[in-house]
Amino acid sequence: MEHKPSATAEKHCTVRPLDLLRVHDEKIEAWILEQAGVTFDAKAEPGKLRVVAG
Repeated sequence: MEHKPSATAEKHCTVRPLDLLRVHDEKIEAWILEQAGVTFDAKAEPGKLRVVAG
């Protein structure tokens, strides 16, 4: 963003692995799909497109 690196700003940034967020993301995704009435099987073939009728 066209500004010099600042030790103060970098000191407060924590880099964390994405796997730590994945657990929470999956819970939120499951809740949203449940509220929308969409049945979702996480163990189904990943990456395969399917028709969802509602």
